[in-house]
Amino acid sequence: MKKATLTMLCLLMIISTAFCLEGCKSREQRLNEETEYEETQMKAVREKVIRCIKKDDKEGLKKLFSKSAQKDIEDIDGKIDEVLEAFKGKSIVSIKSESAGSSRTNDYGKKSIIIYGDYTLKLSTKGKCTIFISFCDKNDKNPDDKGVFQMELRMFSKEETPKDFSGGAYQDDHGIFIYTLQNYPKK
Repeated sequence: MKKATLTMLCLLMIISTAFCLEGCKSREQRLNEETEYEETQMKAVREKVIRCIKKDDKEGLKKLFSKSAQKDIEDIDGKIDEVLEAFKGKSIVSIKSESAGSSRTNDYGKKSIIIYGDYTLKLSTKGKCTIFISFCDKNDKNPDDKGVFQMELRMFSKEETPKDFSGGAYQDDHGIFIYTLQNYPKK
């Protein structure tokens, strides 16, 4: 009897361990799938933004912004003009990207996915600039939030960033922010 009980306990422990290990693997797989999804979505948005900049396509760039961002951003047309003007006489030679970041929420089944991208653009004028793009990939509570809601353009490289630079816009602010070495927020 004792031998049967001991055998049964050992078998239960082995089965429990197998289920626990399978659960860890599933979580790791899910995280890898989420990361791959975010990278793919961010790459697609980045390519659209860069295409609009290269083609000087003001309307195309504006359409990438969410409906709510288009309403919230003061003088969005003027800001988009400033972005396009910053690239006049310069072409984008190459793009180096960092891994995309994200923020996900699931509130009573209502999902929201926000993805952040960070890119260094090498320019034909031998300079570099950095562009940060934030977009809402999904928002079940407010579908008008879907799209780009923030773009920050720093017309200087990360290496040239002044020591007193405050870091720019807050991550979830709607807006288009353009900074140069002569015009940047200070600490």
